[in-house]
Amino acid sequence: MDAQGVDAQVIYPTVGGQILGKTFADPELLLAVCSGYNDWSLEYCSLAPERLRMAAMLPVQAPDPAIEEARRTAAKGASCYYVRPNPVANRNLYHSDYDPLWNEIESLSKPVCIHDSGSPYLPSYGDRMETHTSGHIIAHPFEAMVAMMSLIWYGTIERHPDLAIVHVEADAGWLPYWLQRMEQHWDFSGCAEHPELKKRPTEYFKSNFLVACRGDEMTLPAACELVGDDYITFNTDYPHPDGTWPLGMEHLEKQPLSEESIRKIFWDNAAPVFGCA
Repeated sequence: MDAQGVDAQVIYPTVGGQILGKTFADPELLLAVCSGYNDWSLEYCSLAPERLRMAAMLPVQAPDPAIEEARRTAAKGASCYYVRPNPVANRNLYHSDYDPLWNEIESLSKPVCIHDSGSPYLPSYGDRMETHTSGHIIAHPFEAMVAMMSLIWYGTIERHPDLAIVHVEADAGWLPYWLQRMEQHWDFSGCAEHPELKKRPTEYFKSNFLVACRGDEMTLPAACELVGDDYITFNTDYPHPDGTWPLGMEHLEKQPLSEESIRKIFWDNAAPVFGCA
């Protein structure tokens, strides 16, 4: 971090994230497994709490224990909550069973960070492919796109206007197209099938979402121009081999963007969301 000039980073689970797809017959065991990971991560991040920001893993297979764990980890210093974009226990993120959890997280003023990863337990767009590479190409961005769309169109953001959503490790170049696609559908159907909606899709996006980019995205300047540089932040996926370390910072600094835009992406947009400002 010092070598790269990184002031703070959010720590996410890797293999541990697969727990969020596994079926547990015993909710207490599920909670114990998630709590065990969270306690380890909290202890690890406590070595430099201002720089290492912990993402608590919530046992979303069982929404009531997830509420309990959200409260417990918030009291111990968690900066945000990690959930999968995939349907877990046959529930999409907009499912009404999650509304009490989103209410609780709103009251705690911490973001929900949506992060895909490989799992044999969850449905994924990558399942249609025959190699890890081809599955990985589509899984992360496609799962993020569908999660964003569903949270907007099924009224989760309307019901929870203070729920901050951060999409990580899914790139950001798809944002202009995806918002355009949703706006097109609003223009020809409005809220006919989704009467709960009171605003256009892009309005919900701009009030509640942040999307993390890679520094080497050739489409990043277009996303900043067409969507706005207030809605994009930065990730490296360190230390994964498909991440951008050690050149991600340099790549972003060399993008044809203003110094103000680069500062927003590096720090200004994410810092207040994660309690660093």
